[in-house]
Amino acid sequence: MKIPIRSDDDPPEGVGPDASARGAEGQSSQASGTPDTAPPAPEELPADVRLEQIEAQLAQKTKEHDALHEQLLRLSAEFDNYRRRVARQSEEVKQYATTDLVVELLPGLDNLERALEATQLDPSSSAAKIAEGVELVLRQLQAALAKVGVRALHAHGQPFDPTQHEAVARTPVPPSEDGLVIEELQRGYMLHNRLLRPSKVVVGKTEESTGHGGA
Repeated sequence: MKIPIRSDDDPPEGVGPDASARGAEGQSSQASGTPDTAPPAPEELPADVRLEQIEAQLAQKTKEHDALHEQLLRLSAEFDNYRRRVARQSEEVKQYATTDLVVELLPGLDNLERALEATQLDPSSSAAKIAEGVELVLRQLQAALAKVGVRALHAHGQPFDPTQHEAVARTPVPPSEDGLVIEELQRGYMLHNRLLRPSKVVVGKTEESTGHGGA
């Protein structure tokens, strides 16, 4: 009795080369888990439908662009207003930074003016020298105040203005002087466009207005 001799490379009995190939294909298909058939290709939209979609997207982007542009213009205008407001406030602070100091100096200015008036009434030579010195100091002080925007109000002979004048008394006058400042008791001053101190004045009133209690 002959015993068949087989090598390790020979397939088992009853299994041919075709069966081995089919087994390998089956294992490969099961391992991948994917069907053998290819997925269907996506349907291509008609040209007019695709054009409508593109136009709709373009319209939406245009709307968004216009909204952003309007917002940018609004922010730019608000920033310009803010910049101008800050510049104006900064200029006002610079102009009126000396307000408190000037107000404190005004009584000294009044006293120099009174001293000058008093020395001018004295005809002596010594009084004249004093008047010259007082006048020099007064002019220097007035010039220094003018550099920072201080100016005096000249009320005498002007119509009474409650925004610049403070009436401390009234005196009877002819009709031609009714409502005019007859006497200035204390000079008023402005710092740029701001009133530092009103002028204290005597206002003329006709006897008829005074008799009827008119202001």
